[in-house]
Amino acid sequence: MLRGQNRILRMVASNEPLQRVLDELIRFMEAESDEALCSVLVLDEEGTRLHWVSAPSLPVAYNIERDPLLVGPRNGSCGTAIYRRAQVIVTDIASDPLWDTSRGVALSHGLKACTSMPILDSKGDPLGTFAFYYREPREPSAYDLHLIEVSRDLASIAIERSRTFARLEEAVNARNMFLAVASHELKTPLTTLLLQTKALKRALREASGAPGVPLDVQKTAPKIDNLDRQAVRLSRLIDELLDVSKLISGRMDLEHEPVDFVQIVREVTGQIVGAPQHDRAPVELHLEESVICEGDPFRIEQIVTNLLSNALKFSAGKPVEVSVARAGGAARLTVRDHGIGIAQEDQSRIFQQFERAVSVRDYGGFGLGLWLTRQLVERMGGRITVESELGAGSTFTVDLPAPVP
Repeated sequence: MLRGQNRILRMVASNEPLQRVLDELIRFMEAESDEALCSVLVLDEEGTRLHWVSAPSLPVAYNIERDPLLVGPRNGSCGTAIYRRAQVIVTDIASDPLWDTSRGVALSHGLKACTSMPILDSKGDPLGTFAFYYREPREPSAYDLHLIEVSRDLASIAIERSRTFARLEEAVNARNMFLAVASHELKTPLTTLLLQTKALKRALREASGAPGVPLDVQKTAPKIDNLDRQAVRLSRLIDELLDVSKLISGRMDLEHEPVDFVQIVREVTGQIVGAPQHDRAPVELHLEESVICEGDPFRIEQIVTNLLSNALKFSAGKPVEVSVARAGGAARLTVRDHGIGIAQEDQSRIFQQFERAVSVRDYGGFGLGLWLTRQLVERMGGRITVESELGAGSTFTVDLPAPVP
């Protein structure tokens, strides 16, 4: 038996696919028992349903009919084992009340008894179940009870390692995707800066080499404006990366003081709309006379800038509406555009790192702006939400705490 256990552990250590490891584990246990038919069910993220993962000797139709299996106090051996977080032994499926809701399915496939053990991770949280089925009503033998304990432990190691490896792989993929996006986003303004700088140098050389020939301002001015735009863009991208680093490392300190929300919105709007490169949609302001919030003035300015810049970028030339008002015990900022909108399935992930809605992938950026905005809002005790419809625009709402009178 020890040789078989070692074989399973070597497969786990070699990062063999989970399905292959569990299939091999079941074949090993069935050979040891010589009577049991084994299965592994894995618990979903919500902790409410079990899904079939491996049961090579059970009838396929039975596996399909029992997937998913609800967790509950009377849901067969496996659903009950997870509910109780304890071993459940059913010696006769035909008469045991735990099988009232699925007795017919089991008996129609010749399954008469079932012992199930919850699979727990290293913290004691449930991962799934390991079950031994029998073709006749019977108690599990002492050896089978030992086997199911060994099975549970080996399955726990395999499932937990597989999930850890999957998370690591996901993190590596996210990092690689970010590096690819960052390289592209940083390279674009840098390339423009280099090309425009070369053109300016050439123009200056030509002007200096020909006495009495003035520098052509009409040709040079657009190049300087382009340099300025790309330098600003590059500076913002780098600032965004630095802010991410500060947040992740816990080095970002936020002030908490009374801030005039209306004044900040007016200033940010004036800066964006008044910038030379602004040739986008008009901005309509709906502001109460004075709305005071509690927070860090620099970071609140950053929040407003991010949301207004996003709205203008995706507005499709239609007006963007910005309002600030009191809302109960909070100061509320609302930024609404009537542009391309965000698909329903994308709205749950746009506040995550490196995520961008599918419909806006061609608009540039690291996919960090909304994540940063949410982090800043929540660290100041506030809340941000989005309502959107594809093709009809988006509304972002930020509630920041207002000072207690």
